[in-house]
Amino acid sequence: MISSASSRSNPSSFLASLLKPSARTQPAPQTRTQPSEGASAAALRNKMFYTDSFESSPSARTQSLPPTPTTRPEGAGSDPLGADALVPASSHDASKDYPALSYADDKQYNGQPLGFWKKNVWDSAIKSGAAPEEAALLVAQVMQEGGTDFNKSGDATNYGPFNLNKDLLQTYGKHLPDDLQKLNGSSPEAIDLNVRNALDAMRAVGANNYLHHVRGGRTNFEHPGQRISDNPNVKGDDAFAFERSLTNNARLFLEAFQSNPSSLTDNQRFASDIPNI
Repeated sequence: MISSASSRSNPSSFLASLLKPSARTQPAPQTRTQPSEGASAAALRNKMFYTDSFESSPSARTQSLPPTPTTRPEGAGSDPLGADALVPASSHDASKDYPALSYADDKQYNGQPLGFWKKNVWDSAIKSGAAPEEAALLVAQVMQEGGTDFNKSGDATNYGPFNLNKDLLQTYGKHLPDDLQKLNGSSPEAIDLNVRNALDAMRAVGANNYLHHVRGGRTNFEHPGQRISDNPNVKGDDAFAFERSLTNNARLFLEAFQSNPSSLTDNQRFASDIPNI
């Protein structure tokens, strides 16, 4: 079993420093027709999509982003929300979220350092047409999960750096390989497959429902308010707390990247102290 900042294992044993909550700067008034995108996100979008070091071809981002479902997907427990709404709206609240952690991580996951996964997942997502918030949410998953958890079986079997389970992949993935084990590699092809299938699921059900499924499988996907753990450290609204924590970390990553683009390749980790379920 891999010791990591996984939603399935407590990362506090190698915590370097605890990220303290800080007041957020209020966003500038919106001037665009897309109310979910703040000025900072728009500035980041312009910086990223016209910088050769982060995207090989600006034309890769000209395709339209598939819309978030306007109706609740069959079986989903919550109305769908897109990453572009969830990530900018995230905020640290110790009473609602799991404690946020920030530390330099020198471990390797699936044979590669954290900086490798951050950059390659980000680049693959942008190449696939992801919005910054979608790409950041996938990076947040990598920072939280660490390496693949091989301790599950059946429909709960985990694959790839996001630890997506077999049920989610086979239900919502549109780019599945002939053998799901191919998702466990670190080659560009394997990373692209993981990213595309994660985006497939996120866009099919909404980023919030996607995170509920990631945390608690189909049970939490259909009933996110249901408690599925006897661990007293697990919050009563765990699926929602997991969602809030991951989107917080995605926002922190985006802010760090906007301030210093080289942070994309460093081993600084924004994760949360999330207990086992």
